[in-house]
Amino acid sequence: MEASIDPVAGIEWLAGLFPVRAPRRGSLTVMFTDIAGFTAYAATCGDRAAARLVHRHDAAVLPAIRRHSGRILKRLGDGLMAVFASPAAGLRAALEMQRAARGVRLRIGIHAGAARSRAGDLIGHEVNVAARIAERALGGEILVSDAVRGAANGLAARFRPARALVIGGREPRPLFRVQATTRSAACQTGSKARCTERAWP
Repeated sequence: MEASIDPVAGIEWLAGLFPVRAPRRGSLTVMFTDIAGFTAYAATCGDRAAARLVHRHDAAVLPAIRRHSGRILKRLGDGLMAVFASPAAGLRAALEMQRAARGVRLRIGIHAGAARSRAGDLIGHEVNVAARIAERALGGEILVSDAVRGAANGLAARFRPARALVIGGREPRPLFRVQATTRSAACQTGSKARCTERAWP
């Protein structure tokens, strides 16, 4: 009898072989994901149903992390923390995740900034900011900081201002809700004809 291997679990295992190291200079893009309403769902529907919901999260999230050269840093119950080399890579991955999400209200928060490595983890104020941004996101939403918005030129996405994040002793951090857009055939083919966009779905 041959043992079957869950492809989603395989992606996570492979990603875990390569620890993340913060660069000496520059910044990392930090993403947090989780499932909106997960605690209430688990309490109402039970552990097996909750586990199936986490699997749906993984099916949407893990392949996109792999495709955009991200690294899974750690599991966080019904979500995870991942890092990317650039805001554009993280945002492209997030847009793919939301398109792939089926039967799960995925929340994603992204921020870019400096971080320090310690015992295989990343620490620092900017990491905390990323976590707080994810907490503010709604189900089915991508919420990003101004640092990510400023590096996202050229992406097929629309940015709508959200209430700023306020952390004691710091200036308010502008936040943006991200909505994927589709472009007309004229845009995609590089025609000089006027392009039109519409939001998903």
